[in-house]
Amino acid sequence: MAEKGLQLPPIVAFANDWRTDPTSKHHVMRLLSEHTPVVWVESSGMRAPSVARAGDMRRVLAKLQKMSGGLRRELPGLSVLSPPSVPLPTLPFARALNAQLYARSIDRALASLGHREPPILWVYTPTVARYLPRLRRGALVYHCVDRWWAFEDYDADEMRACHEILCREADLVFASAKLLEDDCRQFTDRVRYLPHGVEWAHFRRALTETAPRPADLPDGPIAGFIGMIDSWVDQALLVEVARAIAPAEVVLIGHVRVDIGRLEAEPNIRLLGRKAFAELPAYASAFDVALIPFEVNDLTRAVNPIKLREYLSAGLPVVTTALPEIVPFADRPGTMVVDDTPAFVRAVVERMRTPLAPAERLAISDDMRGESWEGRVAEMREALGPMVSRQRGAA
Repeated sequence: MAEKGLQLPPIVAFANDWRTDPTSKHHVMRLLSEHTPVVWVESSGMRAPSVARAGDMRRVLAKLQKMSGGLRRELPGLSVLSPPSVPLPTLPFARALNAQLYARSIDRALASLGHREPPILWVYTPTVARYLPRLRRGALVYHCVDRWWAFEDYDADEMRACHEILCREADLVFASAKLLEDDCRQFTDRVRYLPHGVEWAHFRRALTETAPRPADLPDGPIAGFIGMIDSWVDQALLVEVARAIAPAEVVLIGHVRVDIGRLEAEPNIRLLGRKAFAELPAYASAFDVALIPFEVNDLTRAVNPIKLREYLSAGLPVVTTALPEIVPFADRPGTMVVDDTPAFVRAVVERMRTPLAPAERLAISDDMRGESWEGRVAEMREALGPMVSRQRGAA
Protein backbone atom coordinates (compact mmCIF):
# COMPACT_ATOMS: atom_id res chain seq x y z
CA MET A 1 0.00 0.00 0.00
CA ALA A 2 1.13 3.56 -0.66
CA GLU A 3 1.85 5.76 2.32
CA LYS A 4 -1.28 7.51 3.51
CA GLY A 5 -1.18 11.11 2.32
CA LEU A 6 2.07 10.60 0.42
CA GLN A 7 3.04 13.84 -1.32
CA LEU A 8 4.32 13.08 -4.80
CA PRO A 9 7.19 15.02 -6.37
CA PRO A 10 6.23 17.48 -9.10
CA ILE A 11 5.08 15.81 -12.30
CA VAL A 12 6.21 16.82 -15.78
CA ALA A 13 3.68 15.35 -18.22
CA PHE A 14 4.54 15.07 -21.92
CA ALA A 15 1.34 15.06 -23.95
CA ASN A 16 -0.60 16.79 -26.71
CA ASP A 17 -2.10 20.28 -26.58
CA TRP A 18 -3.85 21.14 -23.33
CA ARG A 19 -6.60 23.21 -24.92
CA THR A 20 -8.22 20.48 -26.93
CA ASP A 21 -10.99 17.96 -26.38
CA PRO A 22 -10.39 16.14 -23.08
CA THR A 23 -8.59 12.81 -23.37
CA SER A 24 -7.42 10.34 -20.75
CA LYS A 25 -4.31 12.50 -20.31
CA HIS A 26 -6.34 15.57 -19.41
CA HIS A 27 -8.53 13.73 -16.91
CA VAL A 28 -5.58 12.06 -15.18
CA MET A 29 -3.42 15.16 -14.90
CA ARG A 30 -6.30 17.39 -13.82
CA LEU A 31 -6.97 15.09 -10.88
CA LEU A 32 -3.32 14.53 -10.01
CA SER A 33 -2.81 18.30 -10.00
CA GLU A 34 -5.27 18.66 -7.12
CA HIS A 35 -2.59 17.24 -4.81
CA THR A 36 0.64 17.40 -6.84
CA PRO A 37 2.13 20.21 -8.95
CA VAL A 38 1.94 19.35 -12.65
CA VAL A 39 3.76 20.93 -15.59
CA TRP A 40 2.06 19.82 -18.81
CA VAL A 41 4.52 19.93 -21.73
CA GLU A 42 2.84 20.27 -25.10
CA SER A 43 4.39 18.09 -27.80
CA SER A 44 6.04 19.65 -30.81
CA GLY A 45 4.55 16.81 -32.87
CA MET A 46 5.36 13.19 -33.64
CA ARG A 47 5.76 13.64 -37.37
CA ALA A 48 7.04 16.38 -39.63
CA PRO A 49 4.36 18.85 -40.77
CA SER A 50 3.31 18.79 -44.42
CA VAL A 51 2.65 21.87 -46.54
CA ALA A 52 -0.03 19.81 -48.30
CA ARG A 53 -2.08 19.74 -45.10
CA ALA A 54 -3.69 23.05 -44.22
CA GLY A 55 -4.29 21.82 -40.69
CA ASP A 56 -0.58 21.15 -40.20
CA MET A 57 0.35 24.70 -41.06
CA ARG A 58 -2.29 26.09 -38.70
CA ARG A 59 -0.96 23.91 -35.89
CA VAL A 60 2.64 24.99 -36.55
CA LEU A 61 1.64 28.67 -36.37
CA ALA A 62 -0.36 28.07 -33.20
CA LYS A 63 2.58 26.27 -31.58
CA LEU A 64 4.95 29.10 -32.51
CA GLN A 65 2.63 31.57 -30.82
CA LYS A 66 2.46 29.43 -27.67
CA MET A 67 6.23 28.94 -27.59
CA SER A 68 6.64 32.70 -27.24
CA GLY A 69 4.19 32.87 -24.36
CA GLY A 70 6.18 31.04 -21.69
CA LEU A 71 4.62 29.10 -18.84
CA ARG A 72 0.88 29.57 -18.42
CA ARG A 73 -1.35 28.54 -15.51
CA GLU A 74 -4.43 26.56 -16.59
CA LEU A 75 -5.53 25.10 -13.23
CA PRO A 76 -4.50 25.93 -9.66
CA GLY A 77 -2.03 23.05 -9.66
CA LEU A 78 -1.31 22.71 -13.37
CA SER A 79 0.81 24.89 -15.64
CA VAL A 80 1.35 24.41 -19.37
CA LEU A 81 4.65 24.77 -21.22
CA SER A 82 5.26 24.80 -24.98
CA PRO A 83 9.06 24.54 -25.31
CA PRO A 84 10.73 25.89 -28.44
CA SER A 85 11.50 22.99 -30.75
CA VAL A 86 12.14 21.90 -34.31
CA PRO A 87 9.13 19.92 -35.62
CA LEU A 88 11.24 17.24 -37.35
CA PRO A 89 11.13 14.39 -34.82
CA THR A 90 12.86 11.74 -36.93
CA LEU A 91 15.99 13.75 -37.81
CA PRO A 92 18.97 13.24 -35.45
CA PHE A 93 20.04 16.90 -35.43
CA ALA A 94 16.50 18.00 -34.54
CA ARG A 95 16.26 15.41 -31.77
CA ALA A 96 19.53 16.59 -30.24
CA LEU A 97 18.52 20.24 -30.41
CA ASN A 98 15.04 19.56 -29.08
CA ALA A 99 16.45 17.58 -26.15
CA GLN A 100 18.51 20.63 -25.14
CA LEU A 101 15.60 23.02 -25.63
CA TYR A 102 13.22 20.81 -23.67
CA ALA A 103 15.66 20.30 -20.80
CA ARG A 104 16.41 24.01 -20.48
CA SER A 105 12.74 25.06 -20.71
CA ILE A 106 11.54 22.46 -18.20
CA ASP A 107 14.29 23.25 -15.67
CA ARG A 108 13.45 26.94 -15.88
CA ALA A 109 9.73 26.25 -15.51
CA LEU A 110 10.22 24.08 -12.42
CA ALA A 111 12.57 26.64 -10.89
CA SER A 112 10.11 29.47 -11.52
CA LEU A 113 7.44 27.47 -9.68
CA GLY A 114 9.79 26.81 -6.77
CA HIS A 115 10.16 23.05 -7.32
CA ARG A 116 13.61 21.70 -6.48
CA GLU A 117 12.93 17.99 -6.12
CA PRO A 118 13.69 15.98 -9.28
CA PRO A 119 10.33 15.49 -11.02
CA ILE A 120 8.44 12.43 -12.11
CA LEU A 121 8.53 12.45 -15.90
CA TRP A 122 5.15 11.13 -17.09
CA VAL A 123 5.29 10.32 -20.78
CA TYR A 124 2.39 9.93 -23.19
CA THR A 125 4.11 11.00 -26.42
CA PRO A 126 6.71 8.33 -27.28
CA THR A 127 9.12 10.62 -29.16
CA VAL A 128 10.16 12.04 -25.77
CA ALA A 129 12.19 8.83 -25.41
CA ARG A 130 14.91 10.50 -27.52
CA TYR A 131 15.21 13.35 -25.00
CA LEU A 132 15.53 11.26 -21.84
CA PRO A 133 19.34 11.44 -21.51
CA ARG A 134 19.10 15.25 -21.21
CA LEU A 135 16.08 15.48 -18.91
CA ARG A 136 16.48 15.66 -15.14
CA ARG A 137 14.23 13.15 -13.41
CA GLY A 138 13.62 11.38 -10.17
CA ALA A 139 11.47 8.70 -11.78
CA LEU A 140 9.90 7.86 -15.14
CA VAL A 141 6.31 6.78 -15.79
CA TYR A 142 5.29 5.65 -19.27
CA HIS A 143 1.53 5.80 -19.74
CA CYS A 144 0.92 3.67 -22.83
CA VAL A 145 -2.50 4.45 -24.31
CA ASP A 146 -2.08 3.55 -27.99
CA ARG A 147 -0.14 1.45 -30.46
CA TRP A 148 1.55 4.49 -31.90
CA TRP A 149 3.27 2.48 -34.63
CA ALA A 150 -0.13 1.50 -36.04
CA PHE A 151 -1.13 5.07 -36.93
CA GLU A 152 -0.87 5.77 -40.65
CA ASP A 153 0.75 9.20 -40.15
CA TYR A 154 3.68 8.10 -37.99
CA ASP A 155 7.00 6.42 -38.74
CA ALA A 156 6.28 2.91 -37.47
CA ASP A 157 9.91 1.94 -36.91
CA GLU A 158 10.60 5.12 -34.94
CA MET A 159 7.47 4.70 -32.83
CA ARG A 160 8.40 1.09 -32.02
CA ALA A 161 11.93 2.12 -31.08
CA CYS A 162 10.71 4.92 -28.81
CA HIS A 163 8.15 2.60 -27.22
CA GLU A 164 10.87 0.07 -26.42
CA ILE A 165 13.14 2.71 -24.89
CA LEU A 166 10.34 3.98 -22.67
CA CYS A 167 9.37 0.48 -21.54
CA ARG A 168 12.96 -0.39 -20.63
CA GLU A 169 13.71 2.94 -18.93
CA ALA A 170 10.45 3.44 -17.04
CA ASP A 171 10.17 2.82 -13.33
CA LEU A 172 6.47 2.12 -13.88
CA VAL A 173 4.34 1.55 -17.00
CA PHE A 174 0.57 1.99 -17.07
CA ALA A 175 -1.16 0.28 -20.02
CA SER A 176 -4.76 1.17 -20.84
CA ALA A 177 -5.50 -2.06 -22.74
CA LYS A 178 -4.58 -5.70 -22.23
CA LEU A 179 -2.89 -5.89 -25.63
CA LEU A 180 -0.84 -2.81 -24.75
CA GLU A 181 0.14 -4.52 -21.52
CA ASP A 182 1.32 -7.49 -23.58
CA ASP A 183 3.24 -5.16 -25.90
CA CYS A 184 5.00 -3.55 -22.94
CA ARG A 185 5.79 -6.84 -21.19
CA GLN A 186 8.07 -7.75 -24.08
CA PHE A 187 10.54 -5.25 -22.56
CA THR A 188 9.70 -4.91 -18.85
CA ASP A 189 7.77 -6.52 -16.03
CA ARG A 190 7.07 -3.15 -14.37
CA VAL A 191 3.68 -2.90 -16.09
CA ARG A 192 0.24 -2.33 -14.61
CA TYR A 193 -2.96 -2.69 -16.62
CA LEU A 194 -5.22 0.26 -15.85
CA PRO A 195 -8.18 0.87 -18.17
CA HIS A 196 -9.58 4.31 -18.79
CA GLY A 197 -12.15 5.87 -16.52
CA VAL A 198 -15.08 8.23 -17.01
CA GLU A 199 -16.41 11.56 -15.77
CA TRP A 200 -19.39 9.67 -14.38
CA ALA A 201 -21.15 12.55 -12.64
CA HIS A 202 -20.79 14.74 -15.74
CA PHE A 203 -22.44 12.26 -18.10
CA ARG A 204 -25.01 11.20 -15.49
CA ARG A 205 -26.47 14.66 -16.02
CA ALA A 206 -28.02 13.32 -19.23
CA LEU A 207 -30.46 11.50 -16.94
CA THR A 208 -30.77 13.77 -13.94
CA GLU A 209 -30.95 17.27 -15.42
CA THR A 210 -33.65 18.66 -17.67
CA ALA A 211 -32.00 20.74 -20.35
CA PRO A 212 -33.47 22.12 -23.59
CA ARG A 213 -32.93 19.84 -26.57
CA PRO A 214 -29.99 21.29 -28.54
CA ALA A 215 -31.35 23.30 -31.44
CA ASP A 216 -29.21 21.58 -34.08
CA LEU A 217 -30.53 18.10 -33.27
CA PRO A 218 -33.24 16.66 -35.50
CA ASP A 219 -36.65 15.76 -34.14
CA GLY A 220 -37.39 12.07 -33.83
CA PRO A 221 -35.26 9.02 -33.02
CA ILE A 222 -31.47 9.28 -33.13
CA ALA A 223 -28.60 6.81 -33.37
CA GLY A 224 -25.66 8.89 -32.19
CA PHE A 225 -21.87 8.91 -32.21
CA ILE A 226 -19.59 11.26 -30.27
CA GLY A 227 -15.90 11.29 -31.11
CA MET A 228 -13.30 12.07 -33.72
CA ILE A 229 -14.19 10.88 -37.22
CA ASP A 230 -10.91 9.42 -38.42
CA SER A 231 -9.65 6.46 -40.43
CA TRP A 232 -10.75 3.92 -37.79
CA VAL A 233 -14.43 4.90 -38.05
CA ASP A 234 -16.20 2.48 -40.41
CA GLN A 235 -18.06 4.85 -42.72
CA ALA A 236 -19.56 2.04 -44.78
CA LEU A 237 -21.09 0.63 -41.60
CA LEU A 238 -22.61 4.01 -40.72
CA VAL A 239 -24.14 4.26 -44.18
CA GLU A 240 -25.76 0.83 -43.73
CA VAL A 241 -27.14 1.87 -40.35
CA ALA A 242 -28.54 5.11 -41.75
CA ARG A 243 -30.31 3.35 -44.59
CA ALA A 244 -31.77 0.73 -42.25
CA ILE A 245 -33.22 3.19 -39.72
CA ALA A 246 -34.51 5.87 -42.13
CA PRO A 247 -36.34 8.18 -41.67
CA ALA A 248 -34.70 8.21 -38.22
CA GLU A 249 -31.30 9.88 -38.26
CA VAL A 250 -27.68 9.11 -37.51
CA VAL A 251 -26.09 12.06 -35.70
CA LEU A 252 -22.29 12.38 -35.65
CA ILE A 253 -20.65 14.78 -33.21
CA GLY A 254 -16.92 15.40 -33.41
CA HIS A 255 -13.96 16.76 -35.34
CA VAL A 256 -13.55 15.33 -38.86
CA ARG A 257 -10.06 14.35 -40.03
CA VAL A 258 -10.82 12.29 -43.16
CA ASP A 259 -12.88 12.54 -46.31
CA ILE A 260 -16.55 12.01 -45.42
CA GLY A 261 -18.15 12.32 -48.83
CA ARG A 262 -20.04 9.04 -48.48
CA LEU A 263 -21.52 10.19 -45.16
CA GLU A 264 -22.50 13.60 -46.50
CA ALA A 265 -24.31 11.89 -49.38
CA GLU A 266 -26.80 10.20 -47.03
CA PRO A 267 -29.89 12.35 -46.38
CA ASN A 268 -30.38 11.09 -42.82
CA ILE A 269 -26.79 11.37 -41.60
CA ARG A 270 -26.32 14.65 -39.79
CA LEU A 271 -22.79 15.91 -39.05
CA LEU A 272 -22.81 18.46 -36.25
CA GLY A 273 -19.07 18.97 -35.82
CA ARG A 274 -17.22 19.36 -32.56
CA LYS A 275 -19.10 20.24 -29.38
CA ALA A 276 -17.66 21.41 -26.08
CA PHE A 277 -17.27 18.73 -23.40
CA ALA A 278 -19.74 20.61 -21.19
CA GLU A 279 -22.44 20.27 -23.86
CA LEU A 280 -22.15 16.52 -24.44
CA PRO A 281 -24.65 15.33 -21.78
CA ALA A 282 -27.39 17.44 -23.38
CA TYR A 283 -26.73 15.82 -26.75
CA ALA A 284 -26.44 12.32 -25.29
CA SER A 285 -29.79 12.69 -23.53
CA ALA A 286 -31.48 12.92 -26.96
CA PHE A 287 -29.92 9.70 -28.32
CA ASP A 288 -31.96 6.50 -28.47
CA VAL A 289 -28.85 4.40 -29.01
CA ALA A 290 -25.13 5.20 -29.08
CA LEU A 291 -22.69 3.79 -31.62
CA ILE A 292 -19.06 2.67 -31.60
CA PRO A 293 -18.61 1.85 -35.31
CA PHE A 294 -14.86 1.21 -35.24
CA GLU A 295 -13.04 -0.97 -37.71
CA VAL A 296 -11.23 -3.83 -35.99
CA ASN A 297 -7.54 -3.67 -36.91
CA ASP A 298 -4.08 -3.57 -35.37
CA LEU A 299 -4.66 -0.08 -33.99
CA THR A 300 -8.17 -0.47 -32.60
CA ARG A 301 -7.59 -3.89 -31.05
CA ALA A 302 -5.47 -2.06 -28.49
CA VAL A 303 -7.73 0.93 -27.84
CA ASN A 304 -9.86 1.39 -24.75
CA PRO A 305 -12.56 3.78 -25.99
CA ILE A 306 -13.45 6.33 -23.32
CA LYS A 307 -16.70 6.91 -25.18
CA LEU A 308 -18.04 3.50 -24.11
CA ARG A 309 -18.04 4.47 -20.43
CA GLU A 310 -19.29 7.96 -21.28
CA TYR A 311 -22.25 6.61 -23.23
CA LEU A 312 -23.11 4.13 -20.48
CA SER A 313 -22.77 6.76 -17.76
CA ALA A 314 -25.36 8.76 -19.71
CA GLY A 315 -27.68 5.74 -19.51
CA LEU A 316 -27.45 4.97 -23.22
CA PRO A 317 -27.65 1.52 -24.77
CA VAL A 318 -24.58 0.99 -26.93
CA VAL A 319 -24.07 -1.00 -30.12
CA THR A 320 -20.39 -1.59 -30.82
CA THR A 321 -18.01 -3.60 -32.93
CA ALA A 322 -16.07 -6.32 -31.14
CA LEU A 323 -13.01 -4.48 -29.86
CA PRO A 324 -11.09 -6.59 -27.31
CA GLU A 325 -11.38 -3.99 -24.52
CA ILE A 326 -15.15 -3.77 -25.07
CA VAL A 327 -16.01 -7.47 -25.37
CA PRO A 328 -16.05 -7.98 -21.55
CA PHE A 329 -18.80 -5.34 -21.33
CA ALA A 330 -21.18 -7.63 -23.23
CA ASP A 331 -22.14 -9.12 -19.86
CA ARG A 332 -22.94 -5.73 -18.35
CA PRO A 333 -26.11 -3.65 -18.75
CA GLY A 334 -26.59 -1.76 -21.98
CA THR A 335 -23.77 -3.00 -24.23
CA MET A 336 -24.40 -4.99 -27.40
CA VAL A 337 -21.16 -6.28 -28.94
CA VAL A 338 -21.49 -7.55 -32.51
CA ASP A 339 -19.13 -9.23 -34.96
CA ASP A 340 -20.23 -8.04 -38.39
CA THR A 341 -22.15 -5.39 -40.30
CA PRO A 342 -25.52 -7.22 -40.55
CA ALA A 343 -25.52 -7.94 -36.81
CA PHE A 344 -24.59 -4.33 -36.03
CA VAL A 345 -27.42 -2.98 -38.17
CA ARG A 346 -29.94 -5.43 -36.67
CA ALA A 347 -28.93 -4.46 -33.14
CA VAL A 348 -29.38 -0.74 -33.86
CA VAL A 349 -32.76 -1.30 -35.51
CA GLU A 350 -33.97 -3.46 -32.63
CA ARG A 351 -32.86 -0.99 -29.99
CA MET A 352 -34.57 1.90 -31.76
CA ARG A 353 -37.80 -0.09 -32.03
CA THR A 354 -37.81 -0.82 -28.30
CA PRO A 355 -36.60 2.23 -26.36
CA LEU A 356 -35.44 1.65 -22.81
CA ALA A 357 -37.53 2.74 -19.84
CA PRO A 358 -36.08 5.45 -17.56
CA ALA A 359 -35.38 2.88 -14.85
CA GLU A 360 -33.37 0.79 -17.31
CA ARG A 361 -31.29 3.79 -18.31
CA LEU A 362 -30.60 4.61 -14.68
CA ALA A 363 -29.44 1.03 -14.11
CA ILE A 364 -27.01 1.29 -17.04
CA SER A 365 -25.57 4.50 -15.60
CA ASP A 366 -25.40 3.12 -12.06
CA ASP A 367 -23.23 0.26 -13.31
CA MET A 368 -20.56 2.80 -14.32
CA ARG A 369 -20.29 4.52 -10.95
CA GLY A 370 -17.23 2.47 -10.02
CA GLU A 371 -15.41 3.32 -13.28
CA SER A 372 -14.69 6.97 -12.45
CA TRP A 373 -11.46 8.79 -13.20
CA GLU A 374 -11.20 9.57 -9.49
CA GLY A 375 -10.97 5.84 -8.80
CA ARG A 376 -8.41 5.28 -11.55
CA VAL A 377 -6.19 8.09 -10.30
CA ALA A 378 -6.42 6.74 -6.75
CA GLU A 379 -5.07 3.43 -8.11
CA MET A 380 -2.27 5.30 -9.84
CA ARG A 381 -1.29 7.14 -6.68
CA GLU A 382 -1.20 3.85 -4.79
CA ALA A 383 1.05 2.30 -7.45
CA LEU A 384 3.33 5.34 -7.40
CA GLY A 385 3.87 5.23 -3.64
CA PRO A 386 6.59 2.53 -3.49
CA MET A 387 8.37 4.05 -6.50
CA VAL A 388 8.50 7.49 -4.88
CA SER A 389 9.63 6.04 -1.55
CA ARG A 390 12.51 4.26 -3.31
CA GLN A 391 13.40 7.43 -5.19
CA ARG A 392 13.57 9.51 -2.01
CA GLY A 393 15.38 6.79 -0.10
CA ALA A 394 18.11 6.71 -2.73
CA ALA A 395 18.51 10.49 -2.79
